[in-house]
Amino acid sequence: MTLYALLVGIDAYQAPVRPLRGCRNDVDAVAGMLRTHLPEGEPAIRSLTDARATRAAVIDGFRHHLGRAGAADSVLFWFSGHGSQAPVPPELARLEPTALLQTLVCADSRRDGVPDLYDKELAVLIGEITARGAHTVAVLDCCHADSGTRAPLAAHLPAPDGQPPLRVRRHPAPAAPPPLAALLAELRTGAGPEAAGPVAPHVLLAACHSDQYAVEVPAPGGHRGLFSLALLEEIETLGLAATSRELMTGARCRVEDTAGAQVPVLSPAADAVADRPLIGGRVRAAGSPVTLRRLRGRWEIDAGACHGVPPGEEDDPVRFAVHGSDPLAEVAVTRVLTDRSIVEPLGWTPDPGRRYAVVLTGVPLPAGTVELADDSGTGAAVTGLIAAALDRAGPGGGPSPHVRATGAGEGGRLPDLRVHVPRPGIARICASDGAPLVPDAPCATPGEAARVAGDLEHVARWRRVKDLHNPLSSLAGAVAVEVVPAARADAYDDGNRPALRPGADGAVHLYYRGGPDGWEEPEVHIRLRNTSPHRLYCALLDLTDRFRIHPQLFSGDWVAPGHAASAAWGGAVAMCLPPGRPVVPGATGTDWLKLLVAETPFDTAGFVLGRLGEPGQAADRTGAAGYQGVLDRLGTAALHRDARPARAVAGEWTTTVLPVVVHVPGA
Repeated sequence: MTLYALLVGIDAYQAPVRPLRGCRNDVDAVAGMLRTHLPEGEPAIRSLTDARATRAAVIDGFRHHLGRAGAADSVLFWFSGHGSQAPVPPELARLEPTALLQTLVCADSRRDGVPDLYDKELAVLIGEITARGAHTVAVLDCCHADSGTRAPLAAHLPAPDGQPPLRVRRHPAPAAPPPLAALLAELRTGAGPEAAGPVAPHVLLAACHSDQYAVEVPAPGGHRGLFSLALLEEIETLGLAATSRELMTGARCRVEDTAGAQVPVLSPAADAVADRPLIGGRVRAAGSPVTLRRLRGRWEIDAGACHGVPPGEEDDPVRFAVHGSDPLAEVAVTRVLTDRSIVEPLGWTPDPGRRYAVVLTGVPLPAGTVELADDSGTGAAVTGLIAAALDRAGPGGGPSPHVRATGAGEGGRLPDLRVHVPRPGIARICASDGAPLVPDAPCATPGEAARVAGDLEHVARWRRVKDLHNPLSSLAGAVAVEVVPAARADAYDDGNRPALRPGADGAVHLYYRGGPDGWEEPEVHIRLRNTSPHRLYCALLDLTDRFRIHPQLFSGDWVAPGHAASAAWGGAVAMCLPPGRPVVPGATGTDWLKLLVAETPFDTAGFVLGRLGEPGQAADRTGAAGYQGVLDRLGTAALHRDARPARAVAGEWTTTVLPVVVHVPGA
């Protein structure tokens, strides 16, 4: 493997372009780092600085230097200099919704008719390299303003704590778009960068967002680009075996500590290519997409409300833990902001100089709410009995940890459940929209009210498991549930029949068929397809509309990468109406197939819930001796609020739900 590097650093711009001071220092430092850390003769480095860094020379560097890289090689393009923007030529307007192209200002840009190097051209040049299979990384330490409505360009930005002002690396946009004839031939037809063919993924490490400034700072040995300085410091600390994602996490912390208005960006953030070492090698899956760091005197994670972090409760906070920690090294979320969250360590002291990959280990499981409605004016006795039963339904005779009574419209939200009194001495448990969930129950004595309270708790616990999810998981979408029609009841899944596609409502719909002996229930095979490159531990829960939860279809096992595992040992599964529900035209039944996926094994016993009116297993409440993963803890907490595992390993996890609706046709 050979690393081909093209390093461009321009300080000595000619008027009217303002000169810079740290760009040559940046690329000299990068070249020195590569020669120090790589075997002698392995890096093939071409440096273009100041007057040598013309537009033509940069393009030639891509095509005749970086273009030598093959499928087993790596490519690094590093640019330190001015970034700018330009109006988009009319012929390319369809490719740029902002109406502005981002540009790199070369040494001869904007003189004698020479344009900047435009982002669409850069995409063409990079695409030519990635098409041959080379792992490609671009580092751009320059400004990327994307709106002509910003305030006039300032040459400097104020620095924190009264330090000298920070010089920015941005040059104003020209008033007119470049003539199309001055751009690369691949763009002259208006076809855009895709004219060169599909572009394989590459990694971009950008100094800032497109509407921000990149700054220079004084450093030992002369001025430097803040982002280049921070990124190289991370490389010196972690080594070239570190992934682009890992390096970017630390660099971002350093940059934000120094210049709060500059936030570096990794792209594509969700693609596995960012989990390869900076100069190539095998993909190394990130432990988590979320990072714990010390910034401006407080601990925070780089995920907030826009990423799905819930606010939590005062006595039930959202918790994260260091990925792989055993015992758990947890933090509690104290404040959720738009793009990040403030946290406090729980019983341990993180190293302020480190960044930690963290995973979600505790989600808020608030008690369900029930409105006790006296519709007829004669049900106060019934609702009073139920309220009293809920007040002593918890451990030790305390309030129920699963359900609390609420008044109509309390808190400005609908209750999760409603209890109506259709006639004296009778309670009806309904959904928030008034639809009955279970048959009416007698409720004229404290004992009968206790049974109604138990039913309310049961429904609340079932819903809590159904709603359990991880909005921040790197495993999201890694394993899919597939429902496949069975050819015969005695046939095993051969893996060749296509899966049914969910309808517009997201559910798979199955239908009874009329036969010589009456209605015949539909039979299917159920597969768990692991589309990721990693072995994952999976279990499939069946949540029925009788409020039962069981793992009998696939109780838990490893699924190999790229493999489709069969539920029920590959046999056909009869999807029928629940016992006691007549098979008549128009009848329906729903099962929710809840898939649990984790990096570490877990015990599904903590998720088992009998049919309504049946108690859960006694062992579930005390916890299995083999607690290992976060899902063990969450399953037990969801069903038995007072149970806590003795230990757990912080691994990544995710869930997904596929509804399956069975119909009896002919209504």
